[in-house]
Amino acid sequence: MGWKTLGREYLYRNPWCAFRVDEARLPSGMEIEYGVLECIEFASVVAVTDEGNVVLVRQWRQPVGDFTLELPSGGVEAGEDPIEAAKRELREETGYRAEGLEHLTSVYTSAGRSTEVCHLFRCRAVWDGEGALPEPTEFIRVVEMPGGAARKEAMGGGIKSAVAVLGLLWPSDR
Repeated sequence: MGWKTLGREYLYRNPWCAFRVDEARLPSGMEIEYGVLECIEFASVVAVTDEGNVVLVRQWRQPVGDFTLELPSGGVEAGEDPIEAAKRELREETGYRAEGLEHLTSVYTSAGRSTEVCHLFRCRAVWDGEGALPEPTEFIRVVEMPGGAARKEAMGGGIKSAVAVLGLLWPSDR
């Protein structure tokens, strides 16, 4: 038996997310308030060069107060196919084009507190010759890392983004 939502109040909204507090009744009858972060879906790409390097991005993440090493990622716009978002974000953030884009999985990133869904892809990364075209709010440094070293960083805690860890450790023979 699931929870019953009795009420919902939005405390904050912007184009990418909203924070709400739900009033809910548990199966036991107890009533609680529960915070939920609503987010747009996003696409993330494990992009591998012909030399076997994984294309990563290093950027500041305000929630954790630090720089992170992540997969190229970005929001899926309303009505957009996640595969198109993956191609766009790889190109904008890194200057690489995606060839042979393969959908690996779609996952909730933190089902206990957020509605966010990540569509995870893998592709061959082909340099387009023009370079990255980041959005005005993005301050990104592209990092190419040998695949084995990237997997080691993911397993050893050097890469902490859950989506990046999942993508880097996803079996390549699937």
